[in-house]
Amino acid sequence: MKKVILSVVAVFAFAFTNAQETKDVVKLGVKAGANYDWLATGAGSVYDLRPEVGYHAGLVAEFKMCEKFSFQAEALYSHSSYKFDGNGNTSGMEIEINEIAVPVLAKFYLVKGLSLELGPQASVIVDTKLTEVEANFRKYNIAGTSGLAYDFSSGAFVQARYVYNFLNLQNGAEGNNRFGIQASVGYKF
Repeated sequence: MKKVILSVVAVFAFAFTNAQETKDVVKLGVKAGANYDWLATGAGSVYDLRPEVGYHAGLVAEFKMCEKFSFQAEALYSHSSYKFDGNGNTSGMEIEINEIAVPVLAKFYLVKGLSLELGPQASVIVDTKLTEVEANFRKYNIAGTSGLAYDFSSGAFVQARYVYNFLNLQNGAEGNNRFGIQASVGYKF
């Protein structure tokens, strides 16, 4: 984890140093959008696990390295929820997860405005709700993200990305991983 943090600090330091030399290299902005996350349930049997549409919102900072490449860091508050609607022993149970996510993405501009985004995401669960049972949720997680974004000349942008968490949601349990898609709109000043 220390290596990841030091790498992120080094990238930001490099970007900030380059930003001092060129005008309009750093763009700050805001974004918001919808999440649709799935929860893999591993070996345990559950019935009719249904994800619900969640949301995310936060801040964006893009550090332009050259015409075709930049780094983008985000700080997002994200909410996800799931319901068990089947006839099994988990019927009626709900899970809610609120977290702070920090993706650091490499952006490769394919054509004017359209970019491919790839990179890691660190997240911290700040609040959880699980009805009817106690859960031992992991507080931290690391994910991989990939997606596409389109930046309009006005400063507005749209994004769609896939997020895959590498660590299990619960401590000690195997195969209870989260993955999902996000769609966002935002504006860079």
